[in-house]
Amino acid sequence: MYKIVVSFVTISLGLLALTGCHATFQGTTVSRDGNGNGPTPAPGQAQTTSVSPSSATAGSAGLALTVTGLNFLPSTSVLWDDGTILATTYVSSTVLKAQVPASLLYRPMTVSIIPSPFQTFNFGTTFTVTTQALVGNSSFSVSKVAVAANDMEWNPVSGQIYLSVAVNDPLHPNSITTLNPMGPALGASVSTGTEPARLAVSSDGNFLYAGLNSQGSLRRYTLPTLRSDLDIPLGTNPAGLYYAIDLKAEPGNPRSVAVTRGVLNHSPIEIGGVVVYDDSVARPQSVAGVEFIGGSYTGPGPIDSLVWNPNGLSLYGIDGADGNNIYFLPVTAAGVQLQSKLPAGTDYFGSHLHSDSTTGNLYTDSGKVIDPATTVIVGSFPFHAILSGFNGQPIMVPDGSLNIAYFLGQTIDTPTAGSYALEAFDLSHFTFLGGIPITGISGTPVKMVRWGSNGLAILTRERDGTTAAGDGVYLVSGGFVTSPAP
Repeated sequence: MYKIVVSFVTISLGLLALTGCHATFQGTTVSRDGNGNGPTPAPGQAQTTSVSPSSATAGSAGLALTVTGLNFLPSTSVLWDDGTILATTYVSSTVLKAQVPASLLYRPMTVSIIPSPFQTFNFGTTFTVTTQALVGNSSFSVSKVAVAANDMEWNPVSGQIYLSVAVNDPLHPNSITTLNPMGPALGASVSTGTEPARLAVSSDGNFLYAGLNSQGSLRRYTLPTLRSDLDIPLGTNPAGLYYAIDLKAEPGNPRSVAVTRGVLNHSPIEIGGVVVYDDSVARPQSVAGVEFIGGSYTGPGPIDSLVWNPNGLSLYGIDGADGNNIYFLPVTAAGVQLQSKLPAGTDYFGSHLHSDSTTGNLYTDSGKVIDPATTVIVGSFPFHAILSGFNGQPIMVPDGSLNIAYFLGQTIDTPTAGSYALEAFDLSHFTFLGGIPITGISGTPVKMVRWGSNGLAILTRERDGTTAAGDGVYLVSGGFVTSPAP
């Protein structure tokens, strides 16, 4: 079931033809589309015209809501966002009192307030949970290194960030280039001959794996010399060459790498499945890809992003395009297989998974926490200022050594270009520690990594991918990273 919330001045009546959808109209019915047209309430239908108060701050205590409207009955209840029934007291046919518990005020959002019963067209108003003020350690600095990169990886052994530099970079196109974040300054660079994409650093810091999409292969480099060591063909499909949608080096086994394979310009792209390679030899057991055959999808599901269990005995995958499923993939010397998957249900997992060896948990960009041993969601991070959900798509990185989870996303109150919030949470207890504004960011943040003792690196790309004007790596360092509280 879909829920459509629209304002009267911008409503397109074509939207109302969607079968099975429910619309919550806000404001007066006289001006419901700016011209007095559109759906009208049924005779005697209850309507909400205003609420007081009309807003509260995220994280605040529960509150009493006065709801004003028309045609209320003693049996009428107030519905929060078309779903939750609030404890309601009938005052008159035009006034209801409702109790909003603190559990519904946990994060910034705008919700619809309508009277029961829920109908095909519901006439209500909105209530806004506003952003808490960003309060955090003000000791930090932000610098930018201009570079058009497709991916980045931090190597704690060499103290370098490795970049797969795109074809449109003006200085180091089609290369693997190092970045010293302490400078900050770009360093050694080696040409790849074609545009490099995804990267992975081995756990011992001695190898770098790079996906070469147009060649359908991976290339392994020795570190820190960046000497080409091995090419790993990923195979073919009648639809074309396989490429690495994502790749991750196996913990404790630097010569092995897991790859989720796809075919460019094919729908769905994830038709190559998940394979583990030892040097250039694929292990015999693999997870099948997904295909669209005869009007339906075959295979376990699209896997776009991978992460290893730090013990090297399991992989975890996610459907990065839609954030709908997490896949649990045990690994042996024979290869990898699908054990189970966790559907997102009404949640959204985001585009990437992250694991932490200290807590043993999995973390999603959307703020969900999963125990891989039980395949159960065990918690979530209460974003204070970050726009979350499918449209927000924040990025995150956990650091078990500091017991901190970092999230970067557009601010919910003013989701404008360049305006972001960096929030830090207790990694184990999911409580808010502190947050700071990060402004002036060009491009779209696509990845964040921890570097050094007190640094974060944020990779940005232009949305259309055709220009390098806004591309870069933003380096955040200082006291906030290690001690986020003000």
